[in-house]
Amino acid sequence: MSVDLLSVGGGGRSDGERLSDSYGTMQPSNGDPIENIAQGVPIEEKMTKFQMALQFVMRRFLSLHVLLVLSCVIYILLGAFIFQQLEGKNQLDTRREQLSNIDKSSQLYLEKLWKLARKYRDKFQNLNDMIDFVKEQAQGNFHEYVDTVFTAHRVSRHGYDEEAPTWDYLNSVFFVTTMLTSIGYGYVVPNTLGGRLFCVCYCLIGVPLTLVTVANVAKFISETVFLLHYEIWKSWMKWKNRSRSHEALLGPMFADDENEEEILDRVKLVRFPPVITFIFVICYGLLAAYVIMRSENWTYVESCYFMFISILTVGFGDFRPSSGNLVPVLFLVLGGVILTTMCMDVFGRMYLKEIHYLGRKLKSNNPFYLIREAKARRRRAAMASLLAQLAKGMIFAHKDYTELSRGSRKKKKRSHKRKGSHVLPHEKFMFARLPPDPPTDCQVVSTSAYSVRLAWAPAFSTDEDVTYNIRYRLKHNSEGKVLELRGIKGHTAEIMSVDSCSLYEFRITACSRFGESKPIYLVQYTEPQLSPQHILAMKINANTVELTWEPPYKRTYDVKNYIVYFTENPNANLSEWDKIPVNGRRVVFPDLRYDWFYMFSAAAIFKDGQRSPLSRALFVKTDKLEFHPACVGQSRTVEVMESLFEREETETTALLKRDYVSFAC
Repeated sequence: MSVDLLSVGGGGRSDGERLSDSYGTMQPSNGDPIENIAQGVPIEEKMTKFQMALQFVMRRFLSLHVLLVLSCVIYILLGAFIFQQLEGKNQLDTRREQLSNIDKSSQLYLEKLWKLARKYRDKFQNLNDMIDFVKEQAQGNFHEYVDTVFTAHRVSRHGYDEEAPTWDYLNSVFFVTTMLTSIGYGYVVPNTLGGRLFCVCYCLIGVPLTLVTVANVAKFISETVFLLHYEIWKSWMKWKNRSRSHEALLGPMFADDENEEEILDRVKLVRFPPVITFIFVICYGLLAAYVIMRSENWTYVESCYFMFISILTVGFGDFRPSSGNLVPVLFLVLGGVILTTMCMDVFGRMYLKEIHYLGRKLKSNNPFYLIREAKARRRRAAMASLLAQLAKGMIFAHKDYTELSRGSRKKKKRSHKRKGSHVLPHEKFMFARLPPDPPTDCQVVSTSAYSVRLAWAPAFSTDEDVTYNIRYRLKHNSEGKVLELRGIKGHTAEIMSVDSCSLYEFRITACSRFGESKPIYLVQYTEPQLSPQHILAMKINANTVELTWEPPYKRTYDVKNYIVYFTENPNANLSEWDKIPVNGRRVVFPDLRYDWFYMFSAAAIFKDGQRSPLSRALFVKTDKLEFHPACVGQSRTVEVMESLFEREETETTALLKRDYVSFAC
């Protein structure tokens, strides 16, 4: 027996998707009569199924939809008539005027030649000399004749070619239709002032009307395609499940004793493959190009080029149909434009929302999305429950698993006894024998010419004994030696004996008895020898920053003073930065802007007048202005500011104030 697979609700038709019950059909409802016809339920009324379907079609499609199409057709025919009246007479007058100018110019040229030939025929002994003389004297008239012909062709726009388009009614309809569909070949264009003004006003209404009409017809075709696809799928499922019992077929879709999970398992999502519409548009274009090739003097490649350029509304105008094939070509192009619009509509509705919400959690009332999410949640919950049950029963052997390799087992002594196994404590099986996580908050605190200070936050690990390893090398020296510091127990390190003015790459890893974590990479330049060393920024309060540094390493003269550069715009040139002289190695910047980025750098001025290179730049962000809750609403500013200074924050000291451990390499 066959199984009837039917859609639940009408929302699926708009998205090319349908929800179907895999076990039974729906009972008759009080909804639309056409739904009862689709369900195959007998209707005890006087009207037959054909009459009900006809009534449904008349009510749904032959009302506003047909009215919209008729309005668009009438608008095109009326516009073509007006353009013919505005431009037809002007084109004929212009053509006659330009032909008259060509005749006059040619007569003047011929008369000039004849007069010169009669006047100087006895003065030249050689005929060739007389011809050259006449050409030279009549050259101006010849140029006037050429200019007249060129002007006539430019004004008339194909008016003197073979089968040149005219402003008759058929060409006017072709012009209006291609203009409103935004193709615009440009064979004929309005030349009069009235025609151009009418063209602008006509397009303001006609282009939206035509686009809406084309989209509406494309929507109707896509709905028909969706329905046809669903009926084919339903027939296939009937044939596939023909062995089902008749009782299951006649049963209701939702039984009274069913819960939501059982209903959810029986619901299927029928989705239309949009690639079919794309293939159909290509096949239509190829077939239409063949039809046009048979009626035009074009090759098949030229016909395909013209057809696809037209249905994609590009319309270069380098190819144009002959006057006897305007109507067939126009219908073929309009059909292609409608199918292309349908293809874009199907692709947009099927994938545009998914692309738009890519990477974000979609909260929608779309029932198809909700069903997919519900099924996915059920699968994830079932898998998590299964993994939890398996993990609780896992038995871990406390031994080195690398020894389980075939080579190591051959080397082991047969008398060696394996250690026993036991079950790990409850709630700790997920982290058994896992290497630690990488360290977090890794950063370069400060640099000098021969040292780099690094700091990081503790890495998460189930093993309490965690150490850290640092590997570093010159960044762009692939053949250079990689140096390593192992067994660091703290969270800071100062690497000594590095080269000045060099780019180093640092890799920080956490290590325990269960393995080593993934590395965290840091890249930093070391300071020049003459620049201020180990420049640091400390926040005294929310908008006050203290800058400290150490003197240069190697210098021939003592330091006279320092110059500190600072700016609120990191993209500004150095010449636009503010600068202040400092006699010591400490400076405080008060009253900075709240919640703002600043950039600082320092340079040394020696007693011989020379200036050192700039130190590395520091980025500092001030805090937001926060008022004490007890002082909100009071007008005493002094008490408010005192409460701000008394409030202890975590960043009132150095940004990363730690006790550093130095390592000499």
